[in-house]
Amino acid sequence: MSISVSAQNAAPHVVSRPPAQIEARLFRGALSHSEWTFRGKRNRIFLIASGAGHIRLDKLEVPLSGPAIVWAPAGETGSILFEAGSEGASLAVPDVALGSAMPTGAVFAQVREAIARPILGNRLPSPDARRMLGTIATIEQELKADQPGAQEVIRHHLALLLLAIWRLADPVNEQPRPSPRAIVRGFVHLVELHIRDHWTIPDYAAALGVTADRLNTAIRRATGRSPMELIHTRLMTEAAMLLDGSALQVAEIAEALGFKDAAYFSRFFKRIAGVSPRAHREGVALKKIRPETSYAAWP
Repeated sequence: MSISVSAQNAAPHVVSRPPAQIEARLFRGALSHSEWTFRGKRNRIFLIASGAGHIRLDKLEVPLSGPAIVWAPAGETGSILFEAGSEGASLAVPDVALGSAMPTGAVFAQVREAIARPILGNRLPSPDARRMLGTIATIEQELKADQPGAQEVIRHHLALLLLAIWRLADPVNEQPRPSPRAIVRGFVHLVELHIRDHWTIPDYAAALGVTADRLNTAIRRATGRSPMELIHTRLMTEAAMLLDGSALQVAEIAEALGFKDAAYFSRFFKRIAGVSPRAHREGVALKKIRPETSYAAWP
């Protein structure tokens, strides 16, 4: 994950950057107004500790007064302006970084649903605003220092911000059960994150806050296949990509995919594909050679 931070005293207008970057910045009492334009490539958090301003989202314009928070999910375009003297922080996070920071457990589906919608200037209690400001300040410091383990520190602090945004959605103790669509979407997301960890179906169910039976039912109705079949298909896709496109040994591929034993990986692959990993690789190589050595190719 590529990470960068803009200088604290740089011009307030943010220049377009590659979408794979996290960008954090605190702003304190500027003598003139500050304005950001966002084009939907990254998720945006703006925290207003004090002062005022306004945000434009598509055709909607909303006044802002601190302490407050703005959350604009990726895909939302617009601009935000802070009046002179305002203090706060901004954070831009690409989806890939946000996905790795998503909290697991029973709140996963609820947090995912909460961050799918914009938050435009929700008022914050002063202690909450100070705490979130400190969280963004820590991310900014980690981005600048870029020390060993920085990405892990940033990921955990992003998780704290996501939970804070979820709480702003006023979750109640008796949450409605996640919809089948939310279960399927959450399951696919978790498989991408944990495919190499070899989670069990109960592990995925617990992370989504549902029973294994309900997970199985939702996935079968949506795809016609079981959760384990989807997991195995994803593993096979990764395995085939490494066999076809890399020079890694079969044992190295097994390790990269989280298999503790190369022999077990070979048995798994052969059971699904009908051929061993070695035979699969030889077959791909043979297909590449055949067109060049066919009679039609001879002079």
